[in-house]
Amino acid sequence: MTKKIICVWIGTFKSEDKLFKNYLNFDYTNDDEPESEFAKDSGLEYYDEDFMESWWFSKLELNELTEYKDNLLDSEYFFDELIAELKNRDLTNRNSISFLFGEKGAYPTNETLFEYNGMESNNKPIEFVYRKEYEVK
Repeated sequence: MTKKIICVWIGTFKSEDKLFKNYLNFDYTNDDEPESEFAKDSGLEYYDEDFMESWWFSKLELNELTEYKDNLLDSEYFFDELIAELKNRDLTNRNSISFLFGEKGAYPTNETLFEYNGMESNNKPIEFVYRKEYEVK
């Protein structure tokens, strides 16, 4: 069995471009330590962006999110729980959601997520909302 993890952030961005081109995009001008604004804000020193999925909406709404459930890797292991968690959050000004996957096992990736405890500051365009470890049978 493979141990996996999902971490989820919701965010507020002026446009889809601001999210994808300015915030999530890695800056490779410093080859030794490429980083993204997301990496700085989330407190993750490094993550493999190939295992991240981000969606931008004009407004983040749970019924709209649910329509995309089947497009998301391993959603059967966490999606309903995530929706229940988001129902307890103020989504009024939120318009993006980012999913970052990690795995321990034969093909480890983003293993630091297993020790991740959330963000230090709330003064950011993103908010950490959910984390779950699961095993794929």
